[in-house]
Amino acid sequence: MLCYLRIKDFALIDSLELELQPGLTVLTGETGAGKSIILAAVNLLLGGRAAADLIRAGAEQAVVEAQFNLPADSPALARLAEDGLREAGDGNDLVIRRVVSREGRNRVQVDGSLATLGLLNELGPLLLSICGQHAHQALLKSEEHLALLDAFAGAEDKREAVAAAVSRVRGLDHRLAELERSLAQREARRELLLHTVREIEDAGLAPGEEDQLKRERTLLANAEQLAKLATGAYQGLYAAERGSVLETLGKVRGLLADLARLDQRLAPLAATANEAFYALEDAARQVGDYAARVTQDPARLDQVEDRLMAIQRLARKHGGDVEAALATLAAARAALAELETGEEGLARLAREREAALREALGLAGELSAQRAEAARGLAEAARAELKDLGLAACEFEVRLEPPTAGALETPQGPLSPRGLEQAEFFIAPNPGEGFRRLTRIASGGELSRILLALKSLVAQSAGAPSLVFDEVDAGIGGATGAAVGRKLARLAQGAQVLCITHLPQIAAWGEDHLRVVKRTVEGRTATELARLDERGRLAEMTRMLSGDEDAAAAQDHARQMLAAARGGKG
Repeated sequence: MLCYLRIKDFALIDSLELELQPGLTVLTGETGAGKSIILAAVNLLLGGRAAADLIRAGAEQAVVEAQFNLPADSPALARLAEDGLREAGDGNDLVIRRVVSREGRNRVQVDGSLATLGLLNELGPLLLSICGQHAHQALLKSEEHLALLDAFAGAEDKREAVAAAVSRVRGLDHRLAELERSLAQREARRELLLHTVREIEDAGLAPGEEDQLKRERTLLANAEQLAKLATGAYQGLYAAERGSVLETLGKVRGLLADLARLDQRLAPLAATANEAFYALEDAARQVGDYAARVTQDPARLDQVEDRLMAIQRLARKHGGDVEAALATLAAARAALAELETGEEGLARLAREREAALREALGLAGELSAQRAEAARGLAEAARAELKDLGLAACEFEVRLEPPTAGALETPQGPLSPRGLEQAEFFIAPNPGEGFRRLTRIASGGELSRILLALKSLVAQSAGAPSLVFDEVDAGIGGATGAAVGRKLARLAQGAQVLCITHLPQIAAWGEDHLRVVKRTVEGRTATELARLDERGRLAEMTRMLSGDEDAAAAQDHARQMLAAARGGKG
């Protein structure tokens, strides 16, 4: 259950702390006081969408924290243990914290450790089940009927397995269609691929060849200048008739050698001159050899230019450079090989598809059996629940029909990602009129009560997490409201239930009563929460009945409601 909730700088809430109790807690307050803001904060805590406009004006971040106390076998604790966020001996308390900043950053902490928003989305349904405003309108969509049936049956995991299996079949169908199209155009494609392979192979492309040719072209195009520069360098170093570098350095070397014989301190300097002489002598020999080798070859230059143009033309056609063209060659060879074995590949894919379909149908068959049994149980239980909610004459039925849109044709009938059937709720609200689709005949008040009945049954089937109902009283009042309140109180005997309501007939059944008020202090509007004692409850119920906390007749009526609810609980 949710034990503690703290909200800070969220919308109209400056700072709010709330300790919650087991059983039924009701939240009341005037329209616009901020009841739904509290629910939005809880939604945020469970992975809901965050936006900077949720942060209170003047604050840099909004913070929502909650402490849950969970049973030892809670799926939420088991999920955290999978990620190494829980260990044996950590106890049953779970603390979640979420911070939203104006810069758009989100920080999520689970038991003090940083966590992802994805994990928060996984944990949310395992901690709280929220039935928000207008949720009863979802019953007007038949897709919701199947989801409720699966939740009642505890078949969500099996349904996901069926969806994954059907997805595999569809993936193989796509691959088969692609291969069939490819084989149908095989001859034309084969010719195109063969042309590509021959064209690139005949060119004899090699990695790095283009760069090597470009370097050679530079040398050939500048051969005259290279020879002139090399010859000049050789002359200056060695071959000049007078005053070459080596001739001058040879004389200097001799002088330094004579000095070193007279003064040993100059020996290193003489050695340096000696080394420089031999190094320059070697350089002169190399540059002389280079000058002798440089030749002008216009014919070779033409060959290199022609080859480069051919390479670049082919590269532009097949990817932009030599490496891309070689990759195109490899892909074309592979495609040709696949065409050669096309029929074999088609047969192999067909066998894979047949096996995948058998698996999908097997899983869907198991799911169908589970749904059929659950449909009977849900209908019987729903009739009993509706009787408690003032719909004693209303008959309820779950019908399973083959799926329509987006289904695969199989020997066992149409198969959709949701299985071999879709569910539709039928009701007969008036004796003698027969069953008709819920989506076509239910009124707003009936939808609210049917939703409450189904949510109660699903919660009990799923192990009853904490439940939050936001204005489940839509379209009802009077004795029906009292019946809804009684049902919520009964549901709260096995689960924690929070209910936001405008009906005093429902509020009277709360074991804990919280009032949400909006105040203006020093020019700032803020939403606050107050836990009501018996006197406060009486005043709030009176206000809900008449709009005036002190109206005598309404006060008497409120007192009677509270007494009746206490008696009904007993």
